Amino acid sequence: MRSPKFHRYGVHLLLVAGMLCINSCYSYRVATHALPSTDTSPVNSKRAYSLFWGLLNNPQVISTPVCDSLGINGVAEVTVKTNFGNAVLTICTLGIYCPVRIEWKCAKPCAQVDSL
Repeated sequence: MRSPKFHRYGVHLLLVAGMLCINSCYSYRVATHALPSTDTSPVNSKRAYSLFWGLLNNPQVISTPVCDSLGINGVAEVTVKTNFGNAVLTICTLGIYCPVRIEWKCAKPCAQVDSL
């Protein structure tokens, strides 16, 4: 017969193992009607974080030098991602530090129209 102490630790171990097996990262995706520039265009990304429950953000403004160099005024898709490690870090700091990864794809340039 198993002791109650072993049973209690076994249940806790099973719960922790289950939570680790079903963990995943989460992401938010914002898409516009603009088409991505090409299927082979690289996804641009930058790490960002917020401090003190969103009161301070670093960086405050994310520039898009690749899109700007192409002469494009916009992005086709933006995704904000986090993973299990970042979520644990956010929980351990009680939300004081919250890291994320921001990815974006440049919009396809408009077709040039002949002038009259």
